[in-house]
Amino acid sequence: MFDSAIISLIALGGATVFGLQGALSLAVRHHMVRDHTLSACNRIALSKEAYIANIPVVYGAVIFYGLVLTQLLRGINHIEMQLFWLNSAMFAALLVTCYYAYIMFFRLGIFCMGCLRIYLANFMMAAALLSYQLF
Repeated sequence: MFDSAIISLIALGGATVFGLQGALSLAVRHHMVRDHTLSACNRIALSKEAYIANIPVVYGAVIFYGLVLTQLLRGINHIEMQLFWLNSAMFAALLVTCYYAYIMFFRLGIFCMGCLRIYLANFMMAAALLSYQLF
């Protein structure tokens, strides 16, 4: 029977795949967007806040989800999970999530469903990681 730690790790993996798919779709949108249509996602992709040093922020999200997924897959082979790095990355992801949610809602006044999906995935991952450590 599964204990609560295994179920938490499965939830963490599911949220990671959910976030990775959302980040990949936004990365493709950042790469493909060329026009100034009224779509919320296109307006965010064309905003200066979506880039750090001319690199879309969503590329960092793809790397983050890939690293978390790699760490979880390494845990299948009973290699000890590096919880310090996983916790540090999750804390940084939550800080970035809150910052970009503030930018999206209050500074740009845009409601992008792709971005909300990534924010939701980050909060689900944090909840699953917290339940893994508590139970």
